Amino acid sequence: MATNIFSIGQSALQAAMAAQATTSHNISNATTPGYNRQVVVQSTAGGINYGYGFVGQGTQVAEIKRVYNDFLVKQQLASQTTASSLDSYYSQISQINNLLADSDAGLSPALQDFFKSVQNFASNPNTDASRQSVLSMASTLVARFQSLNDQLAQSRTSVNNQITSTVDTLNSYASQLAELNKAIVKAQGAGGGQAPNDLLDQRDQVIANINKYAKVSTVPQDNGAVSVFIGSGQPLVIGDVPSTLVATPSKDDLTRLQIGYTLSGGGTATIPDSFFYDGGSLGGLLKYRTETLDPAQNSLGRVATALGNAINDQQKLGLDQNGVQGTNMFNVAPPRVTGATANSATAAVTATITNASALTTSDYTLAYDGTKYTITRLSDNNKTVVDPTATPAGTFPVTVDGVTYSAPTMAAGDSFKIQPTVDGAAQLTMAMSNTQLIAGAAPIVTGGNAASTVGLTTTGNTGSGVVSNSSLDTSTFVQGSKLSFATSAGPNLTATWTGVTPAPSIVVTNSAGTSTTYAAGAPIPYVAGSTYSSGGVSFTLSGTPATGDNFNFAPVAGNKGTASISAGSVDSSYFATPLTTPLKMTYSTTAPVGFNLSSAVPAGGAVITHKDGTTTNVAAGATSLTYVPGDSYTMGGMTFAVTGQPSNGDQFTVSANTNATSDNRNALLLAGVQTKNTIGNTTLQGSYSQLVATIGNKTNEINVTNTAEKARLEAITGELSSESGVNQDEELANMIKNQQQYQAAAKIIQAASDMLNVLFQVIN
Repeated sequence: MATNIFSIGQSALQAAMAAQATTSHNISNATTPGYNRQVVVQSTAGGINYGYGFVGQGTQVAEIKRVYNDFLVKQQLASQTTASSLDSYYSQISQINNLLADSDAGLSPALQDFFKSVQNFASNPNTDASRQSVLSMASTLVARFQSLNDQLAQSRTSVNNQITSTVDTLNSYASQLAELNKAIVKAQGAGGGQAPNDLLDQRDQVIANINKYAKVSTVPQDNGAVSVFIGSGQPLVIGDVPSTLVATPSKDDLTRLQIGYTLSGGGTATIPDSFFYDGGSLGGLLKYRTETLDPAQNSLGRVATALGNAINDQQKLGLDQNGVQGTNMFNVAPPRVTGATANSATAAVTATITNASALTTSDYTLAYDGTKYTITRLSDNNKTVVDPTATPAGTFPVTVDGVTYSAPTMAAGDSFKIQPTVDGAAQLTMAMSNTQLIAGAAPIVTGGNAASTVGLTTTGNTGSGVVSNSSLDTSTFVQGSKLSFATSAGPNLTATWTGVTPAPSIVVTNSAGTSTTYAAGAPIPYVAGSTYSSGGVSFTLSGTPATGDNFNFAPVAGNKGTASISAGSVDSSYFATPLTTPLKMTYSTTAPVGFNLSSAVPAGGAVITHKDGTTTNVAAGATSLTYVPGDSYTMGGMTFAVTGQPSNGDQFTVSANTNATSDNRNALLLAGVQTKNTIGNTTLQGSYSQLVATIGNKTNEINVTNTAEKARLEAITGELSSESGVNQDEELANMIKNQQQYQAAAKIIQAASDMLNVLFQVIN
């Protein structure tokens, strides 16, 4: 029995030693990342039946168990990968949010300064200073577009660099994980199935580290190994075999890195970016690039493209300072078209922006399956199919969202990526450096037959005075005013104005060319053959007027009706056959009622647009046009409207502008681009403001979500630490307890020894 007591004490001593060693191990690893607290699990060694009952045989250490909560660990991994993704996303988007919203370095002030210079030019179209200001502000605006795009491009380069770095890190962790799996399987087999706790902790820590870069899912194996998958199921480690990830250029955009993996037979397979969106810093990077960076760069490029096209189009509808049709002010980037690396040698397609207002911020793909062509808008997967075999057959060219695609040369399986606006900001440059080339004038002028002559009344005159060479300068004559010359003894003349204040002075030029100026109402000595000019009226008076004779001048009204003609506008087709002789439209109340034309309707015919929106087509060669008040006319690239009711014989004219130097009508239209809806239903400033607001809202959303997720992660980590972490106070208490247990076990052995000594003495 004493020997039995001795073995019982020995088992207690060994258990106490194991507990003390475990406690010491816990204390020494209290700050080791990923370490889980370990505890000794004891069990009874059983008992021996002596007839009167079972006598215990002491204790045994069943296992050294790590305190591990699988549920909390999985929650922590899920929260950690989400927080890492949001951290990565926020660090990137906050930079471009600060960039685009900057009140000094953003695009808004440069846009405003440019259009302010155009408005100043419209007010002073004939000054070199105002023209130079337009070009200077345009150059500044171009530089601002390029600067913003450069910083977005730097962000794209940063994403590529981080992808490369992350791939290297994941490959390193994959190798570590494979080696740990191998070591765990070996240790578990050698240990009779006992868990190698420290190796398990190391493996869990590696998995946790991988989880920060990409969302991790694990599948335990029967032999103790763990297979690890990242993203939406991409294998990273299967047992002790790691995969090799690579950062590889996209097949349709060599500047864009994607994640791929090395195939066993050689070559590389690409993994879609969306596989990694669920979490990790890699997922945050890829989501940022797809959801924010790509649309932001495209949106900025769209504003630049729309601006360039709108200004260029309006420029080409006006006349420059030399009276010549305007030319482009900006060079605008074409769509970027990139063929897939696997395309056939002859694959080709041309994409051209034909309606900048309809552009979106999306990229597109054009693919051919051997039968039909499919144009896919990548932002929402909307598809446009061109099927030459269909009924009716689909044909090129085809226009999708403002981009026209020419007939491509493609083999089955070929595809192209089309980015209509990605280069818009980067490649916007100045096409003009000569201030004289700014087109401030409109190419046509319109007018009604207003007063162009003066009528003379001489009723009751008795002298022989004769008026000749009378004329009227409509630019200085005040409509509705009248001039009377009355004779008195001498004879002298007295000029009297009505309808204009102050009354203009009178310039008298004699036959020798000498001019004398008299105030209105002052006596004017009469010399036969002199020329009298005042307020736009000019005439020559000869003969001998009698005292009391009067010569009354009044404007002869041109149009007598209430109708008027608009200023008119042109489209690009006007310049193919610009006006060389004025078009005169004379209203007739006899058949055919309407306007008789001085020249026939040109090739292409005319269109009459009525107030209710309906139209009437007029064939080329017609010499008259019907008229209903409010009708507008389009022909020869010109559009003008007549309102009101003309009288019989009233006349309107449309003629080429011969005074381009001081005309500002096209300059006003250039300035109007600022408030015109040039991008869908939005102005240039409105579109950029939408971009700034979208980025700002997304930045705030990511920040708020990230703050909440970090709080959740902190709570889970705290709960897990309280259960699995090492508490120094608790371990100190355990150490004292283990020491006492050890001392007690030693006393058992001592007691057994004493009993044996007594027995030996009795025997002797």
